Amino acid sequence: MRAPLLVAAAFLGTSLAAWAPSIGEPDVTSLPLDVQQTEIRTSIGAGSGRLPRLAIPAFITTVADAELQEAARTLADVLWKDLEFEREFQMISPEGAQQIPAAPAEALPYDSWNQVGADDVLVGSVRRVDANLQLDVRVMNVERRVSTFGRRYTCSLRGVRLCAHTIADALHKERFGLDGVARTKLAFTSDRDGDRLGGTIEARSVKEVYVSDYDGFRASRVTTRGSLNLAPAWAPDSRAIVYQSHQSGFVDIYVQTLYEVQTQLARPARGTDRTQNFLPDWSPDGKRIAYASSHDGNWDIYIVNVDGSDMRRLTSDPGIDSVPTWSPNGRQIAFTSNRGGSNQVYMMSADGGPVTTLTSEPQRADRPTWAGGYVVYSAATADDRVEIKRIDMGTRQVDQLTEGYSNESPTVAPNGRHIAFVTTRWGNEQVAVMDIDGKHIRQVTSVGNNRFPNWSSSPRSEVK
Repeated sequence: MRAPLLVAAAFLGTSLAAWAPSIGEPDVTSLPLDVQQTEIRTSIGAGSGRLPRLAIPAFITTVADAELQEAARTLADVLWKDLEFEREFQMISPEGAQQIPAAPAEALPYDSWNQVGADDVLVGSVRRVDANLQLDVRVMNVERRVSTFGRRYTCSLRGVRLCAHTIADALHKERFGLDGVARTKLAFTSDRDGDRLGGTIEARSVKEVYVSDYDGFRASRVTTRGSLNLAPAWAPDSRAIVYQSHQSGFVDIYVQTLYEVQTQLARPARGTDRTQNFLPDWSPDGKRIAYASSHDGNWDIYIVNVDGSDMRRLTSDPGIDSVPTWSPNGRQIAFTSNRGGSNQVYMMSADGGPVTTLTSEPQRADRPTWAGGYVVYSAATADDRVEIKRIDMGTRQVDQLTEGYSNESPTVAPNGRHIAFVTTRWGNEQVAVMDIDGKHIRQVTSVGNNRFPNWSSSPRSEVK
């Protein structure tokens, strides 16, 4: 088996070399334009009792350059959607903003913007500088006629979406103290390439792991195993994923780095054809992986260091324990078990302490994930559907977040404000996102069948 694995690993390195730049380290830089406005930023909109109304007119270009003009349109469109996603601003529609001709900040028609109800106007101008784009962004307050945000961004033509995401996160952070998710990513599995497994009666579809921006754009395939590769989970630094795969002829968990070529994928649980390992989750400190395993003859929860050392069994019930998920502080693990008859969600300390029952669903519960003071999970219904629910860890109150179709496999954004999940409301299994209260459902994927979404951490680089 070693020779084929090394050949596959060599192919993997080639694939990653082509893929990594599209989701690599941020290639966006910025400098301040209006540093004198710091005190004004903190006071505008305070105590108004409503969301500030923000308009984004067309970004200004000064030359007849079709590629530059298309980049300007993309920047304005992506930035509008990023800012609208967090709902800290009441966004004036692009159609409404088009009523007023675009103008530079120093010549902004404030009276016209006041008439359409704008509190703030985001003004952008784009030009080429050598092989890059230079984008000046100012947010002008209509009432006070001053700049409340001003930065100059430099990015490549291929990085215009990342540039817009960076601006959105910076504006949310400076204006509201909010860690936005515009630069975060989703990992998921998909059969979109249509590859089939050979040598099986069912001729099942190959499932590979993909990574996309939080909005579904720039999706890239990151495994090339020709197998069933499922349940990816991000490392806390978003530089690696762990997932389960059948690539060796049995199910094991694999660690794959995203920016360094590996000659051979790591298998920290060291499965065999008799010891199989499923459904991994990475600890918040990045040191350990929790997973389900048949290592001792029964399906239990285990943890192991990322390097494969210090493997420990945490549960020992005769029932089937599975789907472990770490709490944000790393002190607890939620998991599912049928130890009480039907599958429910349980919780224990991360060292395998006493087990507490969290759910009592009449059918079954599955796929728990943490959202601050909540655990979000999937729950089957009597009419063979699956819905997303959340349980308050303090009061134990349960709220149903979806209604209709089949909805499962929730994963929570790092700021705790959004949930990505799998739904059949558009036919095939697709990844969607919604607010933490179940509102504003949006489709993220549209090609093939897509499952097991997992939301990355926020980038740790400073947003400016």
